[in-house]
Amino acid sequence: MMGDLGLAKMAALLAPGLVAVCLSYGLSLMLARGRFLLDRPTERSNHIGLTSRAGGVAIVAGFSVAAGLSALLDPSTALFALNIVAGAFLAFAVGFADDLVTLPPLWKFAGQIIAAGLFMLLFGPLQSGPLPLLGETALGAAGVVLTFFWIAGFMNAYNFMDGVNGIAASCGAFALTGLAAAAAFFGAQGTGFVAALAAAALIGFLPMNFPRGRLFMGDGGSQAAGFLIAALALAAAIQTEGAVSALFMPTAMAPFLFDVAFTLAHRFRRRRNVLSAHSEHLYQLLVRLGASHVQSTTIFLSLTALSTGAAITMLSLDPALQWIVPASLGLLFVAPALRLYARARSAGLLAATAETDDAATDEDVLHAPVAHAAE
Repeated sequence: MMGDLGLAKMAALLAPGLVAVCLSYGLSLMLARGRFLLDRPTERSNHIGLTSRAGGVAIVAGFSVAAGLSALLDPSTALFALNIVAGAFLAFAVGFADDLVTLPPLWKFAGQIIAAGLFMLLFGPLQSGPLPLLGETALGAAGVVLTFFWIAGFMNAYNFMDGVNGIAASCGAFALTGLAAAAAFFGAQGTGFVAALAAAALIGFLPMNFPRGRLFMGDGGSQAAGFLIAALALAAAIQTEGAVSALFMPTAMAPFLFDVAFTLAHRFRRRRNVLSAHSEHLYQLLVRLGASHVQSTTIFLSLTALSTGAAITMLSLDPALQWIVPASLGLLFVAPALRLYARARSAGLLAATAETDDAATDEDVLHAPVAHAAE
């Protein structure tokens, strides 16, 4: 009898994850061979042939079916899993619509705000956070503002970083795996399990995107994955009453957030239009300076592994001191980033004037420029 119960519990844990990986991989393979939502190379692209950018369909389908199966196997987590699926579908729909017809930037931003609002409707805003010297502190109305800012801001940042093969999916999957372990350890097993399913869906997509760019996740995929990472991190913080710190995911994804912040700050200092299309992100400059997509992704995945380990270690600190960890990571990244920009400047890779930036389209204003490898 005990053996049967053990096997049933094992199946409840493993089956949804296997479904997420297999379904995401299978659909990715079909989409990679199809002729749907083709990405036509531009002067800013690194790929040569037409490549489908419908990979988000596979990621969201793999995650959603697996989450539905987990809800059937474990009714105690059913409501949470299905609510997260609803948010992921909304985020995917916004990005997929942009893939199809190129939404005006304000429309897309409105969709991200609605996704954040849906999260708060279903789970509530962030209640508390670790503040320097004060420790875990009730946020009150500020929690609502921070919830909107974090979800919409991270969805954009994640989209900005989806520009070379494998970087977004691999780093996102690694950080989600770390979150899954932390949430489960501190008692939020349902949140941890759903985070593991999201990681599994990204892993299933990855073989079609890395090392060869046979399929791109598109805005549909990056918006859904960005929402899942941001929302699950908040859910873990809320459900564990701060034991999984609100700073966990900003720390785990520090390489992505640093790249976006550093690039925007550098362009602002040079009086460039921070909203215009460009190819000056750190990971893009690595490729433009001669690194392969594999090398660029490996560097950022290694940094994400370091940051995720730091985030897990951070949870053992007093909340009043936790901010030191992401701040230290930021300081650690500054010197290499400055050296990289110096090399790019010497190579003539930085826009000298606003007019030398690539002409921005509506699609580019809230998106990163896409730079994908040829097959």
